[in-house]
Amino acid sequence: MKWFIGMSLFVAVFTVRANSDVPNYTKLRQDEDWSAWCNAGHPGFEYKCLRPWQDSLLSLGGEIRARYENTADPTWGDDPQDKHGVVMQRYVLFADFKPVRNLRLFGQINSALESGRADGPSPVDENKLSVQQGFLQWQTSPKSRLTVGRQELNFGSGRLVDVREGPNVRRRFDAIQWQLAIAHWRIDVVAARPWVLHSGAFDDHLDQQQALWGIYSVGKDLGFGLDENNLDLYYLGYRNEQAVFMQGKDDELRHSVGARFWGNDGAWHWDWEFIYQFGHFGAGDIRAWSIASNTRRDLPYSNSPAIGISTNIASGDKDPTSAQLGAFNAIFPRGNYFSELALLGPRNFFNLHPYVSFSPSSALALTFEVDFYWRLSSNDGVYGPAGQLLRAAQNTNGHYVATEASVNATWSLTRNIEITAIYGHSFPGPVIRDSAPSKGTDFLELTLKYQY
Repeated sequence: MKWFIGMSLFVAVFTVRANSDVPNYTKLRQDEDWSAWCNAGHPGFEYKCLRPWQDSLLSLGGEIRARYENTADPTWGDDPQDKHGVVMQRYVLFADFKPVRNLRLFGQINSALESGRADGPSPVDENKLSVQQGFLQWQTSPKSRLTVGRQELNFGSGRLVDVREGPNVRRRFDAIQWQLAIAHWRIDVVAARPWVLHSGAFDDHLDQQQALWGIYSVGKDLGFGLDENNLDLYYLGYRNEQAVFMQGKDDELRHSVGARFWGNDGAWHWDWEFIYQFGHFGAGDIRAWSIASNTRRDLPYSNSPAIGISTNIASGDKDPTSAQLGAFNAIFPRGNYFSELALLGPRNFFNLHPYVSFSPSSALALTFEVDFYWRLSSNDGVYGPAGQLLRAAQNTNGHYVATEASVNATWSLTRNIEITAIYGHSFPGPVIRDSAPSKGTDFLELTLKYQY
């Protein structure tokens, strides 16, 4: 109760009314830029426009998120049952300091707390106190900047590298990143290592067994007669010295090359991505691939209705006894890849995911969706969001895994406050029923998020 009272007082002090001129809050908070707002002398947001000395700028911000989750028969009855559900809290405080025009220092402290999990908090549930970000950024030229230090990374759609917003604990890296703007293109060159997270205070450590490197380029407004036409082209390298697949545990070196086409024209919106992977796992070669698509059409009626379908496929391993590995690896994906239930992961699968969305008011958005999920190879297993094996291939010869249905409601109370309610149910298919247990999984989530 104390945390709720404290949060309410904080919200009362810092909540402001919506203003179209105010910079938007972003998924990566370090991407926000308040310089123009502060230089224009707009009233309000004094904590964003602090000036310790002339030509300097200090911006403060953060987030408070409270979430309740209740899952009945988690993982179709495989995992322990929480008695009364799980309560999670996340507190974020950051400072963005520009002591001189071309230099920037960014620091962020996080506290993620959990109570109620039957078998204790997972690494993505609780991280009591940690330095989430701490980097130095140097603007080497008007179109080039170098960022060095601890930071959150998110590339493109987040299918391969995502900050993992859904779970209570977001992902972070120690990285060197060079960003360059050329005409319509932004190019990111990165070398990074992730962190291994623990539930205590300042007890995390850098993961010396995993590494990420590569180049990610985004071309925007490329024309061709479309309202918006964008293209991502990228190469990402990945190393994991203790990777685990159906074949066992070994050293993994994987290279991913991909292209993403996204944009809109009139009422049509699209996001299509193609990924090919190669490398080695132990003594064997890696040959894997994925195709992902999301296509939506806005309907010409009030309340902003839209219908869409997401279709995705990723390769699995055809023969676990062979040295060659065919399983796709999403590397550092979203925690809730297919739905907020966060049960299934993007490996050895294909799915159809139709959805309908509409807005009864400007502040309320509703989405109804169904996900039909198969495994691609019957010789490979069923995997979770983090790549963990949920069901082994030996237990069944079928393909159909599960059907998931959910309804999502998001209420933007103010520009600072967002309330989310989600209900979902997973209906187990033959693959799950043949490998037991196979209970239906119900999921309820209520979230209050406040950003400032």
